[in-house]
Amino acid sequence: MIRLPARKTSLLEAAIFHALVRPALRRAFHRVALTGPSPASDLPLLIYSNHPSWWDGYIAFLLARAVWRHDGYLMMEEPQLRRYSFFRYCGVFGVDRRQPRQGWQAVRYAAALLDRPARLVWIFPQGVITPNDRRPLVTFSGAAHIACLAAPVRCLPVALRFEFLQEQRPEALVRVGTAHVVVPETSPRALHREMDARLTAELDALREDVLRGATATYATVLNGRASVNVRWDRWRARLLRRPRR
Repeated sequence: MIRLPARKTSLLEAAIFHALVRPALRRAFHRVALTGPSPASDLPLLIYSNHPSWWDGYIAFLLARAVWRHDGYLMMEEPQLRRYSFFRYCGVFGVDRRQPRQGWQAVRYAAALLDRPARLVWIFPQGVITPNDRRPLVTFSGAAHIACLAAPVRCLPVALRFEFLQEQRPEALVRVGTAHVVVPETSPRALHREMDARLTAELDALREDVLRGATATYATVLNGRASVNVRWDRWRARLLRRPRR
């Protein structure tokens, strides 16, 4: 058994989301914006994503709970989860990659969670925060082993990126790739290679969307609080509309 399993409760999960996660995202970002299909709910869902920032877990929580409305769980490094243990009440569980036995137990625990439709487990297979554009992608094979143990399961690559664009605050950008179903007797080694290729393709496509200005068409799933420049422009517009005496 893993040392830090999830202790999810609906009441505490809702309280942490509304009191901590959503307000923090609104303060930090101009918006959270998304492109790509919403995942189907006929199978359990394993999401594998890059890990470019401290904010990634918050984005995962927002999407699972408020956008896709799945029963979400997330794997976090055990030392971090010990510091922020209250996240266990939101479905976060720990993994200690330094100890192979503990790492394998976390894989088996995550696979056991994927036992019903509309249940979601989110994993960052890079294991540590890594710059967006570092290539080749270096990942652990845990996501592939989870998928093979839980099969049949739907897997989904998700690319994250944070960019300063037209506003004072950055935008949190999410590109959802094409889902693929893992069936029993799939080779974990082959699946690991496939997952790396799929996630790399989504990361590269997201970077190109930023360079082409295409992220302006991404759907806004959370608006941030107005920045200083936005408040100034609103005040100036109201001032200019006032009739002159």
